[in-house]
Amino acid sequence: MTTTIHVVGTIATDPRLINPASGTQLCSFRLASDERRYDREKQEWVDGGTNWFGIVAFRGLASHSHESFRKGDRVMVTGRLRMRSWEKDDRRGVSVEIEAEALGHDVRWGVSSFDKRVGQKPDSAAVTEPTAAAASVDSGVSSSQADAETSGHEPMAFAGDVTPEEAVEWQAAA
Repeated sequence: MTTTIHVVGTIATDPRLINPASGTQLCSFRLASDERRYDREKQEWVDGGTNWFGIVAFRGLASHSHESFRKGDRVMVTGRLRMRSWEKDDRRGVSVEIEAEALGHDVRWGVSSFDKRVGQKPDSAAVTEPTAAAASVDSGVSSSQADAETSGHEPMAFAGDVTPEEAVEWQAAA
């Protein structure tokens, strides 16, 4: 069974492009989706919890995502929801991942332009890191998000730390 999900959030890690020997290019990053609502009694906006998602995109969507998005960008993601249990030492948890079918900037927060690309071939089989210019972009992640990210929770798979071996494993599971 496939569960389709739509999420709006802030990219919390630099998107990472991987070209494994298998040939299926992928891009992964971590997405923080905050809940913010208006409290009528207090007559003010209040922050709720933050949901964290590992996002992975394949093939052309991977290449375009890596070129288009940077840490701190507000984006919309549509894709297939996957929940995976994990164990490490004596800790256990569940990682929530979305295999992206569509990605785009949330233009409520800024302006975006579209540059159609057709027939591009992937680069060599190597991991591509973001440019220095991308690293200088303000993260846009709130202090509560940063606290949650450093609170000792197990990092989610495919959330910016994907190895080529993990990419092959993900592809085999798909």
